[in-house]
Amino acid sequence: MNTEAAAAANDAGLDAFANGDPAEAELLLKKGYRLWADQLGILVNLGLALMQRGQPDLAERCYRLALTSKDLRTRRSARKNLGFLHLWRGEWQEGWHWHGQRFEGEAFLQTLWRGEPLNGKRLVVWNDVGMGDAFHFVRYTLPLLERGERVVFAVDKSQIALFQQRLCWPLAQVVDRKRIDHLAGPQVPLMSLIPVLDPSTSWGRAWAGPTWDMPGPAAAGARGLCWASNPGDRSMHHYKSSSPEQLLAGASSSAGAVASPALPLISLQTDELETHRRLGLAAPERCWLQTLDLVGRCQEVLSVDTAVAHLAAGAGRPVQLQLANSYDWRWKGDPLWYPQLSLM
Repeated sequence: MNTEAAAAANDAGLDAFANGDPAEAELLLKKGYRLWADQLGILVNLGLALMQRGQPDLAERCYRLALTSKDLRTRRSARKNLGFLHLWRGEWQEGWHWHGQRFEGEAFLQTLWRGEPLNGKRLVVWNDVGMGDAFHFVRYTLPLLERGERVVFAVDKSQIALFQQRLCWPLAQVVDRKRIDHLAGPQVPLMSLIPVLDPSTSWGRAWAGPTWDMPGPAAAGARGLCWASNPGDRSMHHYKSSSPEQLLAGASSSAGAVASPALPLISLQTDELETHRRLGLAAPERCWLQTLDLVGRCQEVLSVDTAVAHLAAGAGRPVQLQLANSYDWRWKGDPLWYPQLSLM
């Protein structure tokens, strides 16, 4: 057993994966596992590379082997990824089962809401995933409100004002997810609310109402662009991101195109200053309220799989979405989650 060489191969494999080379990542991670077979966390990383390589069956084998790890963090990651893999296949019961075990050992499981009567107690729904997931799955608070429940929605601090001021239905409270007390009363992670209310996702996919209160149809008739995903998600940033040129080329050949290519462009992309300068576009501020106002000026939005796509589609704007070769479970199956969204 050469633990130092194995760790180096694992790190190099993660770097290759993050840089968009899953084939090289696969080779390096297999090397690391051969050198240190007791380190089952390497198999979780290998499973991700195999998914990007279009080999879900081998990825599943890696995740299931990693379930036997003595390391809690490894078991949690394996369960979460195995859950996502089954959801990607449309195997809902198996998918939600494994995904529901991603918090093994957490104290807050004792206050986890599983669908029992709340009897007037407030329910804290907290987003345990990305910002786009909050925009997307906030629709699942609606069935709770319709039956008279009081819902506190806990999200990233940057999103609070948007949910307070522009959501189409009133929540009891919107709070910072970092400040909630998970043991104070009934609570549920946002991704765990879905299997309680809609395990097959059929209701969520059929729901066609607006998420955001918008002033009216687009007046300026511009095309909005968002070409890069969250750079903080190192594992997926390369795979989800594109370029403005690729988005425009994909849209021009897409059957879902609804806007004229001659329309002026509006950037909905934060940062990426070099690209903004090259194209002569103004970079928006890091403010979700302002981003939604920019979306309101767009006749159409072209985006990669990131929070802006959910924001724009929830605002009722036509969205053309560019996906990577291997993409998130949510974009498998029919219908899509937004009637005004199409895939390039």
